[in-house]
Formats: sequence, C-alpha cells, structure tokens
Amino acid sequence: MFTQGDRVAVAVSGGKDSGALLHALRNVYPNQDVVAVHLNLGIEGYSDHCQARVEELTKSLNVELRVVKLEDYGYSIDDFLKTRFKRKMCSICGLVKRHVLDRAVQELSATVQATGHNLDDVVGTMLTTFFSGDLLQLSRLKPVLAPKREGQSVKVKPLIKTPEFENLMYCCFFDVPFRSLNCPHSRGTHSRRSKRLLEELSKGNVHFRQQTLSLFLGKLIPLIESKLPKTTLLECRVCGMSSSNPICAYCKRIGDLMEVKEAYGNLRRGIEASGTSP
Repeated sequence: MFTQGDRVAVAVSGGKDSGALLHALRNVYPNQDVVAVHLNLGIEGYSDHCQARVEELTKSLNVELRVVKLEDYGYSIDDFLKTRFKRKMCSICGLVKRHVLDRAVQELSATVQATGHNLDDVVGTMLTTFFSGDLLQLSRLKPVLAPKREGQSVKVKPLIKTPEFENLMYCCFFDVPFRSLNCPHSRGTHSRRSKRLLEELSKGNVHFRQQTLSLFLGKLIPLIESKLPKTTLLECRVCGMSSSNPICAYCKRIGDLMEVKEAYGNLRRGIEASGTSP
C-alpha cells in the first residue's frame, strides 16, 4: 500500500477505527513519514469533542496534525439542515469530507491517503451499493485506488479485513483515545441499516463478512471493471479538482448551500429592520 519513501496522510476522525490505524502505523513503522489530517465538520456538541480526542492521540504519538475546519470555508455540516439535503446528511457529509480531505492531502504533498474503513464498513457499503445498482461506485471500494490523475495521492484502506470489534478491542488494549459521542445526524442512516443487515446475514455463518469481501474483490469488481467504459475526467470550473462534469458535485452542493444561507441572512436582516420577532 505504501513504501518507505511515501508520505502517508492518515484521515483521523476521532473514532476508534482511524485511531487504531494511526496508532498501529506509528508503532509498526516508526520511521515512516506520517501526518494526521482531521476535518472539523462544525457539528454542534460533536466536532470539537472529536478534535480534542484526535489532538490527544497525535500528541501521544508525536505525529504531525493538520486540522481543517469547515467554518474557515464559510459553512458547516449543520448548515445543510436548512437545505433540501437535510434527510441525506450522511451522504452530503461524505461528499464534503472526500473533497476537503483530497484537497488537504494535496496541500500536504502526501503521496498516500489512508483511511480507517473496517471490514464491516466496506462489506456493508458493498452490499447496499450493489443493491442500488451503482456499479461505478462499487468498483471504487477496493483496498488500493490509483490516482485519478497525475499529482493526486494513492488511496488505501489498511484495515479493510479487520472487523470493527477488533478495532475497538485494540483501542481499549492500548488506551487509544477515541470519541465517546455519536454523531447526532447518524440516527436511522443507511450505514446503521446496513450494519443491521450484516448482523442478520452473519447469523449462522461467522465468516460471512470475509467471504463476501473475497467474492467482491476477487470476482465481482474485476468483472465490473472489465465491462465499464472508461470515463474522461475534467477539471471543475470552480475548484479545479477532478470531476466527470464541468462543475463537480461538491461545488454544486456548496453553491446550493450558500444560496440558502444568503436567503436566511436576508430574511433575518429584514426581520431585524422591521423590529418584529422571528
């Protein structure tokens, strides 16, 4: 997944999986050039708690930390509650995190981007993606993804074969600090439903997750890749990042958000000017 000469940027959310990944990489490869990247999403009562756990972890490991705050870009994940995406918060959050993380990794001149996706995460996503028919997205769930274009980092998932519970045990055994709060936007999300589905499918077969991962990686994804047409990537007219369209999905969503924020601001200013209560 990486060599001694690579600069590895580890996306650290404050959770147990990314915490276990950073701790393991630092201890197994003490001479590797590793930098932690944390995105503060601006979720009230949650994001600052996560950042505090990440700061505690990186300080104990003597690892460089880059914190990126969405508020510095003029918005937060909570702001999307005012938009038409309020029922798809995890989806919009994932889109934002991927984009902002990619940009941060480029700014750090990292050649490899590592995330803490565990066995349960990946298999659950594979199943739901397969059932939805999104074959292109399914093909991108591999443990190693080559850069889309020159100058971008390789994306790797070192814990793809590690069950979620083992990451929890690892953190408890080595006293790895991780968040004790759940995201307030995650209730009833697809990720939780996919985990419940995995639990049902795994009853009577403790190896179901491993077998499913092996099937997708060894047979189904190679078949999909051989059939999918090659797509031509463009540069987004707004941000300059890779996109299959003239304007990337991230910039479209942020554009929608900023319009809503401006409308709210105008409404509030009008109310204040009239002297009436909201």
